[in-house]
Amino acid sequence: MEMIAQNLANVNNTGYKKDALVFKEFMPPFPPDSGLDEGKNILLSPDKSNKNVSYVGITDQYTDFSTGGIKKTGGVLDIALDGEGFFKVQTPDGPRYTRNGNFRLNTAKQLVNQNGNQVLDRNDTPVVIDAPGKISIDGEGSISVGNGLANTTITNIKLVNFENKKVLEKIGDGQYRNKGLPKDEIEAIDIKTRQGFLESSNVTSVEEMTEMVGTLRIFESYQKIIQSIDSMNDQSVNTIGRVG
Repeated sequence: MEMIAQNLANVNNTGYKKDALVFKEFMPPFPPDSGLDEGKNILLSPDKSNKNVSYVGITDQYTDFSTGGIKKTGGVLDIALDGEGFFKVQTPDGPRYTRNGNFRLNTAKQLVNQNGNQVLDRNDTPVVIDAPGKISIDGEGSISVGNGLANTTITNIKLVNFENKKVLEKIGDGQYRNKGLPKDEIEAIDIKTRQGFLESSNVTSVEEMTEMVGTLRIFESYQKIIQSIDSMNDQSVNTIGRVG
């Protein structure tokens, strides 16, 4: 329910990627290295749990990095990514990665996101656009300024990807941290930038609401089962007491 609520809360956030869980059936005794601590029976120790009863545990939590819908904004510094990859931005805590291309220029003419973090170019230096004229960004992330006839190329926005996206950790504001090694960051291929567009969240509100309703119904069913078992135990205790 917490994960569904989080996805729904970010359904309108640019570039947000939804989270999901993986469940697995397992039976006691539980292997010590099963990684199912959160799903284990907290009432009975593994050696006392009923070996004829199977349980369901959470084995993995992952982020769905599939591309969201592309919507036109007309903003000169709005950039959507079409394909697998991320923008690289510099923060006070180190480099971060994002799909949110809602950018602007700060007072130093640096391209930054809405948090003021600098967007980096292919040399890992801040992108600076300090030239008069119309700003154009092509499909390769190349930024040029001019009147259309004699444009001057300024720089190229750095686009990166990760072979194993499990090294990426969400830190909020649509940004990710590389908790692996620097070499896990590779150059993004088969990706295009689209100026004047933004990528929507890949959360489908109807699907998430359906999941929420289904989860609530299952929870209510478990409650009724527990109440029934409690009632049976109560009747058994009272009946045995009268017979005694």
